[in-house]
Amino acid sequence: MTWGANARSAVAIVGLVSLLTYSSAWSQPFSDTPGTTIASNVDPDKAVQDLRRKASGGHLHDELELAGDYYMGRGVGRDLAQAAYWYKKAADQGDPGAQVEIGYFYLTGTGVKQDVGQALRWFQRAAASGSHMGKLNLAVLYIQGIGVPKDTKLALSLLNDLANANDAHGEAYLGMAYMLGIGVEKNMTQAEYYFAKAAQHHSPEGNYAMGTLFSVTSDHPHDFERATGYLRESADAGYIRAKHSLGLILVNHPELPQHDGEALKLLEEAAAGGSWRSSVVLGILYRDGKQVPSDPSAAYRWYTIAETQGGKEADTVVRNEIAKIRASLSADQQKQSEQAAAEWIKAYPHANLFVFSGGNDSALFPAAEVYSTELAKAETSKGADVH
Repeated sequence: MTWGANARSAVAIVGLVSLLTYSSAWSQPFSDTPGTTIASNVDPDKAVQDLRRKASGGHLHDELELAGDYYMGRGVGRDLAQAAYWYKKAADQGDPGAQVEIGYFYLTGTGVKQDVGQALRWFQRAAASGSHMGKLNLAVLYIQGIGVPKDTKLALSLLNDLANANDAHGEAYLGMAYMLGIGVEKNMTQAEYYFAKAAQHHSPEGNYAMGTLFSVTSDHPHDFERATGYLRESADAGYIRAKHSLGLILVNHPELPQHDGEALKLLEEAAAGGSWRSSVVLGILYRDGKQVPSDPSAAYRWYTIAETQGGKEADTVVRNEIAKIRASLSADQQKQSEQAAAEWIKAYPHANLFVFSGGNDSALFPAAEVYSTELAKAETSKGADVH
């Protein structure tokens, strides 16, 4: 599968340890109303003007279309303020999906001045309208105490409501709550129960969690073939961490069924999605000539990329490796590798949780859920190790 350039940037908010990023159970006005497509024989400016005219007349469908166009920069210059304006117009009309979206914008300061109170208000309105995503976001805010006092009891009640409605992301959040002991006693049996349910409902994060349990989690039976099955489904959905973990398993277990070059491709995709650990592994592969011809310059390039991506955390891992390889390269080789690394970082500047194609046609569009990238605090982060 070739993933498009439309990548969802991960938003690092204050530290909910979570596997989740998106829900498929909330009202999705976008999934069955694809984004504006301007035919080759239509004046793009006229098409946009027509859409703006219809949206200005209060047509909900057109408000959502125009918001998506501005968000993605499709047919118009990308303008997050305009995207926020039109999502708010749709939210004011009572559309639950737009209410979640504008809440997300307020929470993250996307196209509007950051205002956690406004975010909370919109999530509450969406939840009251029956939006699973609105309810999920409220649970996250209450777990973290973002804009509200911490209330894990209320958060768990919301998550249980979602799980009882077979919401895959609510199930996966409950799995994480039981694994980490958030508002409940730690219980790995219960955690796996909810992770398995989420995976059965084709949650990329649920599949990732199950793959991690069966591959690296201590005090759990390991079954690498079973793990790769879970991780492949998650990776096929574009989940960056699953791409990394699956690529790493395939490198370390060449006896497992795999396509030629599959592990390298997965690691490169994960690195492009911002996984510095994947960049480290690629450096190791080029250093050792494993899966690829030995190439110290390429190894140095990937280590440099990893150090830029991961900051201090990555520096502690690659510092000595960089020093060793730099000593083996000429000044020109060092300069060329560093320039190549800088160009690569410029092309792939963001840390993502998902990479997917399709824009508004994707069920994952637009970004809507409160989430964190701090998975490293959870035991399942072992699936993202570099060894």
